[in-house]
Amino acid sequence: MAQITTSEIEWVLSLPKEAKLLFIDQALKDGDFSMALSIAKIFLDAPITKGGISTEEIDDVFKKNGIGDSKMGG
Repeated sequence: MAQITTSEIEWVLSLPKEAKLLFIDQALKDGDFSMALSIAKIFLDAPITKGGISTEEIDDVFKKNGIGDSKMGG
């Protein structure tokens, strides 16, 4: 997988929260668990004020797709 650039991270963090959660949801629906985790990590590493998403909201997407607590974040 290609390395994501800082500008790409900044772009994805600037998107609406619903779109970000859909990225994770779609990766899980496509069966790409490692992609879903990689995407989730970007949102978990960023402060919420800079476009990050809370652990609870990301866990909800994983649970909705039949995957237990993602165990990511704090």
